[in-house]
Amino acid sequence: MTGFSNAISSCAIEARSEGPVLGVGAKIFTIAGPVILYGCSAAAVYGVIFWLFSR
Repeated sequence: MTGFSNAISSCAIEARSEGPVLGVGAKIFTIAGPVILYGCSAAAVYGVIFWLFSR
């Protein structure tokens, strides 16, 4: 958890000079976006599998 937090905050700190929206707002999801997408996709797949086997 601390590594993920460090990865997000380091991107935000590097992009701070570009502005709050275009710099920090856009760069903060370069690492967090794929991780969040993979987590949500995996939860949906596991949920469907659980639903199929629990019927």
